[in-house]
Amino acid sequence: MSQYIIEELKKKYQDKKIIPFIGAGLSIPFQLKSWNAIIQELSHTFLKQEFWPIIKHDLDLGEYQTAIENIKRYGNIDDQPIQEKIADCYSIRITNTNASIDSNYPDLIKQNFKIYLTTNYDRLIEDHIPGINSFNSLTEYTSNTQRLFNDNEEKYLFHIHGSVSNPDTITISSEKYEELYLEKRFDNLMKAFSSSYSFLFLGFSFNDTFIRTLIKEHKSYFKGTHYLLVNAGELDTKQKRNLFREYGLTIIEYDIADSSHIRELRYLLAEITEENIMEPEGKKDYQVAKTNYTSITIDDLTNSKNHEKSLFYRKLEIANIGEKLSEISKYFYIAAEKFIRESKKFGLPKEFIDGILAEVFMKYKERYIEIYDIEGKTSKELLIEIHKNLENINIDRLVNNTNKPTSAESKGFIHVLADDEEKDVWWGSERL
Repeated sequence: MSQYIIEELKKKYQDKKIIPFIGAGLSIPFQLKSWNAIIQELSHTFLKQEFWPIIKHDLDLGEYQTAIENIKRYGNIDDQPIQEKIADCYSIRITNTNASIDSNYPDLIKQNFKIYLTTNYDRLIEDHIPGINSFNSLTEYTSNTQRLFNDNEEKYLFHIHGSVSNPDTITISSEKYEELYLEKRFDNLMKAFSSSYSFLFLGFSFNDTFIRTLIKEHKSYFKGTHYLLVNAGELDTKQKRNLFREYGLTIIEYDIADSSHIRELRYLLAEITEENIMEPEGKKDYQVAKTNYTSITIDDLTNSKNHEKSLFYRKLEIANIGEKLSEISKYFYIAAEKFIRESKKFGLPKEFIDGILAEVFMKYKERYIEIYDIEGKTSKELLIEIHKNLENINIDRLVNNTNKPTSAESKGFIHVLADDEEKDVWWGSERL
């Protein structure tokens, strides 16, 4: 994950230009039924057994929308009984369950978050953000749009696809989606939000039927830069590049190895907003919960995920660096990536990582010109020289003895930069 993107989000947050966009993933800790389970229940409730395999086939393909249409078709029903069934499944309230359940909903209570959007039908957000002005749909809001953006203490939540508090608002069928997206007030508000603000998608995956529908239907005005938080490895490089080019979606990856989705999202929200959050058990500040940095271990290297398809590694391959040098470069990358990830969790100063990467980037640019452009040496010689330079790079003003990167970590920073498609780090004239 690029520290540049985090700094960009920090600036937007301070300017009150971020809208959290909340998906079903944030409600998982409350053990709400999955879409797969609900649709199976719907098929068993409304269809004869001979039609169940059709719905199962749709679910196996992840075609939830098609499954709903087939339930309506073969069950000879309209949307209402389906809406009622969904409302029954998602009508859980925090007062009716264990209030100590750890989730990311409390982490959304941030000073500069004024507007929240969600595709969720449940009302768990309202239960965690007391006093929020909640609307079952965008079309339900009829006041002056500018009022939403006034500099006051009011917070607003919009269930863009409906809410269990009014089952008739629940958008579930293709017909209802089309009707909603053609509604002028819905269209105008979505344009106002997406053109002037950045969405921060939380609890979504690109396989989520709702986010795919949302992006597809609003492509014409999905302007600006928006951010999708996903677990590392969920999207490949081609998918990430397509989301950025087609929809302005920047991917922010987090790693749940030795952690969890909840904790990693909590760290990211705390880093972006620079507002401390409290750990549920023991009420200990997450930002300062850890004090001792754990260096790279042999298990980190031998049990690491395969990086041969990573962008930084493919750049080494096209430059014909060689198998052995590429392998050690991979280890340096793993060390540096862990250092950055751990440093973020420790709550070190915001300029810390960005400052180091800036020094590394400038050193790389300087040596590239000298060694490759002027002296005409090979890509392999360039990489070896860069590693030597970074081993002793002068970053003493940015670090101290408690957070100073090791030699291997310092060498790996250049590969972390090379893994970012927005950074122009290559080992010769070859390009992917």
